[in-house]
Amino acid sequence: MASPMGAGGSPVTSAEAAAYRSEYEGASGDGWIAFSGIALFIAGLLNLVDGLWALDRSDAAGISEQVEDLLWYSESLEVWGWFYIVTGVLLLAAGVGVFARTPWARWTGILFASASIVVNMMWVFVFPIAALIHVLLGTLVVYGLTVYGRRELA
Repeated sequence: MASPMGAGGSPVTSAEAAAYRSEYEGASGDGWIAFSGIALFIAGLLNLVDGLWALDRSDAAGISEQVEDLLWYSESLEVWGWFYIVTGVLLLAAGVGVFARTPWARWTGILFASASIVVNMMWVFVFPIAALIHVLLGTLVVYGLTVYGRRELA
């Protein structure tokens, strides 16, 4: 069996192979961290849109009676709107923090993504597809940050 050849045509030594491996082993999980930052940012934008929708419909005139019956605390839709706007801003900040590799970003992202999962389950009977998209994004963010969030992030 022939040994692998280096750039100059000479065989690669085990030290060179180890250096090459260690250079790329450190990058393990960087894609998940980037995905988590992007997903936090997208979830934040979606929560902002949901919050603005709730504020726009807070008078309940634009909501059918059937949908209003499904809403949890439909009489305080304005409060839900502000809640989603604040949650959206916090998710956006956590997404930016993950990209900046700030120490607080990992746990903040996990906390807000987990809260987003729970809160969006309350909307699953009214807007099932949108709510499940939020839940899926949150779940993948929690996975990415817990499994691949290295000590440098925490």
